[in-house]
Amino acid sequence: MELLLQQCEQDAQCHDAFPQIRDDWTNVLSQLGRKPARVEYSPSDKSAPVNLEIQRDIFAEKIRTWMYGRDQASRIPLIVHHAAQGDFGPFLREAIRPSIPDFIADGVYLSVTCAEDIPFINQEEAAKLNAGNPFGNYRVFQQTRACNIWPQGKIPPDFREPVSSNVPVLLFSGNMDPVTPPQRGEEVALYLPNSRHVIIPQAGHGFDGLAEPECVDRIIMEFMETGEAKDLDVGCLERMVQPPFEKDPTDDRAVNGGATDDRGRNGSRAEHFDFARSPNRPCHPKAAR
Repeated sequence: MELLLQQCEQDAQCHDAFPQIRDDWTNVLSQLGRKPARVEYSPSDKSAPVNLEIQRDIFAEKIRTWMYGRDQASRIPLIVHHAAQGDFGPFLREAIRPSIPDFIADGVYLSVTCAEDIPFINQEEAAKLNAGNPFGNYRVFQQTRACNIWPQGKIPPDFREPVSSNVPVLLFSGNMDPVTPPQRGEEVALYLPNSRHVIIPQAGHGFDGLAEPECVDRIIMEFMETGEAKDLDVGCLERMVQPPFEKDPTDDRAVNGGATDDRGRNGSRAEHFDFARSPNRPCHPKAAR
């Protein structure tokens, strides 16, 4: 998130559109931390408006997941800026869009991570490390909670030992990846002496939304043809630029369904919505009964 905020501040158009984006981010988290936002949302299908409650941790987790791809990340400054002003229309519009996580099987995901990841998390250490993190410990807490009730598979004793090999290996990382940053690739490369770790400067967890995505295919094909990773031509990475940050084309309150913040106003009772269909990947809103 820090890298994304820096990019917006250094981008002339983004800075002009959202000159206080860092303050906007801090303020919206602070506001939601004090009291969840109660908003009225008018669906695009012209059905009756619904009242929603948006909680701080769920809002932050959605923002984090949108950084996986640069296409969605390009809309984060606009979303944060409007939310800081009490307008959650852009946030809700993005939240209900289909995205890559919608095609991941929850059961498979939990079967893997509950056996291979969660048992090795030191909960006290995680809480301490996340104390100053704007995203908090929400992800760790929710996924641990899910794994407490999910069947846990058994893994071999040496499962976590690093893979060491002399075979040529090509590794890719995204400099903007919010979940497996480049340092993880560097750790893997330490045990693979004939490897090359290629960092795509503007990529997130994938390279969705970047220009010239075929660059990665060319690098992989050259690697497969030569069987060597050290001397690959990676010059095309410079042309894999991120999309421009999205700005307000019109009055976003009208465009995005008029989801204005109802905090401090009298109105109908808000319905509680949980934007996290599973602990690892917030998806479409559903009523939490």
